[in-house]
Amino acid sequence: MIHGLYLHIPFCERRCHYCDFNTYEGMTALAQPYCEALAADIRRSAEGGLRAIEGGLASVYFGGGTPSLLEPGLLLGLLDQARASFGLAAGAEVTVEVNPGTAGLAALRRLRQGGFNRVSFGFQAGQDQHLEALGRIHTVAQSDQAWAHAREAGFDNMSLDLMFGLSGQTMDQWLASLGWGLSRRPEHVSFYGLTIEPGTRFHHRRSQGALPLPDDELQARMYEVGVQALADAGLEQYEISNFARDGRAAVHNRLYWRNVDTMGLGAGAWSFVGGERSGRIKQPQAYIQAIQAGQDPRVERERLEGREARAEEASLALRMNQGLDLAAWERRHGRAFDQEFGAALEPSRRAGSVEQRGGSLALTPKGRLLSNQVFMSLL
Repeated sequence: MIHGLYLHIPFCERRCHYCDFNTYEGMTALAQPYCEALAADIRRSAEGGLRAIEGGLASVYFGGGTPSLLEPGLLLGLLDQARASFGLAAGAEVTVEVNPGTAGLAALRRLRQGGFNRVSFGFQAGQDQHLEALGRIHTVAQSDQAWAHAREAGFDNMSLDLMFGLSGQTMDQWLASLGWGLSRRPEHVSFYGLTIEPGTRFHHRRSQGALPLPDDELQARMYEVGVQALADAGLEQYEISNFARDGRAAVHNRLYWRNVDTMGLGAGAWSFVGGERSGRIKQPQAYIQAIQAGQDPRVERERLEGREARAEEASLALRMNQGLDLAAWERRHGRAFDQEFGAALEPSRRAGSVEQRGGSLALTPKGRLLSNQVFMSLL
């Protein structure tokens, strides 16, 4: 029984220099056959016995890539198929990721009228020089316009992404990006430190010594001042990188962190259903051909069991500010959390990275800066 559905749209006008997602430039001619294949994948998944929880899906999330590159009718057709195959819960969150350079008022109006009720904008920075350096296709002025268009279209649940730790970014520029973003009065903000992933353009440049980055101390300070700025603006931190006004925490994100069954469909999409993690064919044309031929599009499958599965469950729970509910853990697994992981986490406790708060185990503010070290200690 799945709680949420993720639909992957792999097309981009231009791949950002830091991006390691399953995205492709110059393939929008495949949009129609791809969406037909994705709709068939949704339908066949339901016909094969996959069901949503009682009441219907809590979330449908269109990610990418750049879903907003597609003609709205294609996205609405996919949403209709999801609704027909699985049902939507009352008040279900239906999100579309939008690149500001692809966000017209007419398209946003059609999406809102057709059932989308949340939009997530990849703004990333408040300075054109950094947007250009990141390989983004939009300007700050286009971000301003896209935000205004979404409000005019009727969206009242809007999120924006910002990045810190960029090459050449100063603290003043980061504060300016935060101030610019917060002046839009978003319901939700995600901010992330730049990471250099293998296979990206930035990785190639970094390996050649051509991409200087802020040092660790400055990046940590950028994170801390970001957390404080959002708190001062009335956005509560509910996860390491995510902040929301009351009642606006992302439903879809929380499904992942709660480790509940969520289906991912489309090229390169990943699912976690019934204790099995599976990934679909990555290349869009190959994905289309497999669906057209009636083949199973899954190419990677693994079942997490035992300590490995419990370590992942704990790591996901610790990402959230509410932390890991120790009593619920003991009921679910028949043993206290510390029986299995207490010794492994002891160094993190001594370092002040994790603490017990009431009946929960949670990261401290310091621990959020060192979260990967904490999670690795559980493995």
